[in-house]
Amino acid sequence: MRKVITGAVCAVLVGAMMRGAPADQLSPTHPIPDIVQRAATVYEAEVSGVVGMQRHFTTVIHAGPIHHTEHSDSGFLMRDGTYTKIKYYQIADDGQPFTAEQTAIRESQTNRDWSEGKIFFKEPYDARFLGDYQFDVAATCAECAEGIAAVNFTSDIRDNQHGSGTMWIDEAGHVTKVVFTPNQMPPHANSGTVTETASEVMPGTWYVTQIEATYKGRLLLLTGGATFTATFDHFQRFERVGDADQALENGSI
Repeated sequence: MRKVITGAVCAVLVGAMMRGAPADQLSPTHPIPDIVQRAATVYEAEVSGVVGMQRHFTTVIHAGPIHHTEHSDSGFLMRDGTYTKIKYYQIADDGQPFTAEQTAIRESQTNRDWSEGKIFFKEPYDARFLGDYQFDVAATCAECAEGIAAVNFTSDIRDNQHGSGTMWIDEAGHVTKVVFTPNQMPPHANSGTVTETASEVMPGTWYVTQIEATYKGRLLLLTGGATFTATFDHFQRFERVGDADQALENGSI
């Protein structure tokens, strides 16, 4: 049971701020505020080319006597902001390392899901998905730092790849933080919040550096919750796809 829940939680979260395989783009049916359009343009420009990074995920589930932890380290490649390949370097289940066979199975399934356009959250500042959302620029934002604007967003698409929340955008058009509630929760969860934090990861490139998510729910007579944390580091830009593939395989990203 706990592994099923772990997989469900990770499936909702691990794609945050990343693009999956190309998909049809909906034409916006609601006006897109200029500040959101600019953020989408800036994001698209800054993730152009071939970029690699490492991902470090930890999922903790607790419900009554059940306590389960999974940790993984992996490499991720994208081209023009779109996923191309993932490789797992290690996965541990309650401190027990996966075998090579188990890791290969997880890696194959993850790459298949990404290539089919599953898993990832469809960000409200990604130009491909602006038409999925409605936006409301906050007139005032007492907690915002100088130069930061808050934009609320909602989506009528009721799946785990969309949500409703707020994003904060700086004067240069960078999305610095997104806080949202998924429109569809993982199995057994009835509430949850995801926080994405971004910063400059390479000169002229902003990207997510941390994700924190918490879920609460109930399974039969047990009340519990799950937390998911992710950090992204070792960002590199590659001139050639072959060099990126080699770095992903040998873990030098």
